[in-house]
Amino acid sequence: MPGQRDVTRINPVLKTYDWGDTTFIPRLLGLEPSGKPVAEAWFGTHPAGEATLDDGTPLSTLTGPLPFMVKFLSAARPLSLQVHPSLAQAREGFARENAAGIALDDPRRNYRDASDKPEILIALGPFSALCGFHDPAATAGWFRAKGWNELADGLDSLGIEGFVVEALTGTRLSVPADLPPWTETLRAAHPDDPAILVALLMHWVELAPGECLALEAGVLHAYLSGNAVEVMNESDNVVRAGFTTKHRDRDELLRITSFEPCASPVRRAINGTYPSTGSYRVSVHETGTTITAAQTTIVVTSTGDAAVLTAGQRYEVTDGTAFAATAGTPR
Repeated sequence: MPGQRDVTRINPVLKTYDWGDTTFIPRLLGLEPSGKPVAEAWFGTHPAGEATLDDGTPLSTLTGPLPFMVKFLSAARPLSLQVHPSLAQAREGFARENAAGIALDDPRRNYRDASDKPEILIALGPFSALCGFHDPAATAGWFRAKGWNELADGLDSLGIEGFVVEALTGTRLSVPADLPPWTETLRAAHPDDPAILVALLMHWVELAPGECLALEAGVLHAYLSGNAVEVMNESDNVVRAGFTTKHRDRDELLRITSFEPCASPVRRAINGTYPSTGSYRVSVHETGTTITAAQTTIVVTSTGDAAVLTAGQRYEVTDGTAFAATAGTPR
């Protein structure tokens, strides 16, 4: 990084989940694509994938354990319908699965640590997702306009939570044939998955570059396609119930999901700072600006650079957009 001799570059751990794109992250990082999907690049100190310094030593030797993690994410096809736990739920679930003797690397595991996982996703380009529930009266009206009277009646009588329970565990509701275009990738990848019914209750959003989703505990979501930066508490706790070949735990997802409707979940940075309820703060900086670290800071850019700054160090943004993550108010 020209002109930035006082900062240390960091190298991520790559995650090759099957939903990942084969080229975006490798090319962003200056690597030759192998033809295999690369879904995420992790910049953090989580034991499931700790980043390294240029000399190969773990990032934590410089920073100690970080309370947050930064990722590049690249989705070529939809991720699972999922939710993240609150801190209390994570601690209880982690202890429960430990007591049951489920190994940390067991695919059946929901809770791989005792932390909550509030996260924000910032789009690097057009990005589509499902996030949170629409107002049920408006959704029922849309159902009736589509001629889906059975679904409208079900939502009117059961409410959001009852409809989701019935969709995932019952037989009363059926997926209509004339689904909207945005469901096509879901139906193609998972044609018999009843979670498509749940998706019809949710906000379908298309983020523009720089827009974000700020996900608190209990918010049901599914990322569909696109490239983004994610920042989250340093946790790998995910409970899934659809659109995946991974472990599903519908009962646990139903237990910890919030079924309250919400307005549009799309957010933007205010005065250069993104909204967050996690143990981190995230700011955005354009070309020609300088980031001065007050404390340990992870910087990633839209052109693939990644660095760690300690207190007092400076990072000049010479190309693209930079996102700087630091620890937030300790809880």
